[in-house]
Amino acid sequence: MSTSAPAHPGLPLRRLLVAIAALGLLVTVATVTRLDTPQAGAQSATCVTATNSQHVTAGRATRSLLTVRAIGSNDYLGLIFSTATVLQESSTVWRRVDACPPPTTNPTTPTTQPPGGGRAPLTPRYTGMYETDSRLPGHTVYRPSNLAAVTDLMPIVVWGNGACRADGTWFQEFLTPLAAHGVLAVASGNPGGSGSTNADMLIDAVDWAIAENTRAGSKYFGKLDTNAVAAMGQSCGGLEAIGASSDPRIRSTVLWNSGIFASGGIGGVDKSALNRLHAPVAWFTGGSSDIAYSNAVDDYSRVPSRIPSVIGHYGNVGHMGLFTDPTVERHIVTVAASWLDATLFGNGQSPAQPAVRRVELRAVPGNAVGHPVEELGLTHR
Repeated sequence: MSTSAPAHPGLPLRRLLVAIAALGLLVTVATVTRLDTPQAGAQSATCVTATNSQHVTAGRATRSLLTVRAIGSNDYLGLIFSTATVLQESSTVWRRVDACPPPTTNPTTPTTQPPGGGRAPLTPRYTGMYETDSRLPGHTVYRPSNLAAVTDLMPIVVWGNGACRADGTWFQEFLTPLAAHGVLAVASGNPGGSGSTNADMLIDAVDWAIAENTRAGSKYFGKLDTNAVAAMGQSCGGLEAIGASSDPRIRSTVLWNSGIFASGGIGGVDKSALNRLHAPVAWFTGGSSDIAYSNAVDDYSRVPSRIPSVIGHYGNVGHMGLFTDPTVERHIVTVAASWLDATLFGNGQSPAQPAVRRVELRAVPGNAVGHPVEELGLTHR
């Protein structure tokens, strides 16, 4: 039986991120890149001189009335009919420059690189642990136990707990193995803590991590990728994550068992938060029995067309089944790591593919614990 996610209206996207469930519990996330039509004056794939109208059409800029600003950096480009040069810093950030830099060549450097710029995919190569840090009170920090063994810069994930509960170890069975992939994850709340959290605590975690990366004497000095920051959360924590994602430093967002209530308020956000997104976003639910299911589907249908977005439903395990069943939880850790790989580092991208316009969900045979996994396939317009 085939079910379709709401068709996302006209996605003229450079990159749409798609999770593909294959045999049993294996899920990977692939990026699909649309190559923009070359414009007159374009110097390279990452530096483009064009009219501001063309920048907006290609997804490099946004328009407000007659003025145009670059995606990600919010740099002012001038009026809609002006011409500007923009330089791409990452998959979601363009900056204004006076002129494109001249091309450089290095005969010792290969002319092609594997997806992700040669960075190894995130895999569970380490042992994860959690601790607290006096410089970030009210939070719990998850990291690889032996930082000296970590060979790549670590992406940063800030995490909001379900129920907006200030217990930083409530989701430790998810966050510890995620950290073992070479990820720094910061959860709101002290270990075993109580009380409530808010989206500002996620921003505090981003501020702390970026500061630690440059602080002399920090154990994280020079070890973090401060251009690879993601916000995630479960249920109410997912609402905090989407609220925090208006911050331009957030490059990727995942809501687990979460979606904005039509009445707004809960988690500090209403539907207008969707219009402030600037980076890839995904909703993953526990199926139609998940109380967040209808909110997530509605959110997905409302996401601005400039935003790469994906929705997926894991069988019918309800609101907490993703995190209470150990086998399922191990599975979604791989989904999370693959999503980070795709959205933050470009691993898995396939430039030869046409633009993805819609994501279709198809049920596939049940997995080892009896829950049907839904496969995210591609439908091209």
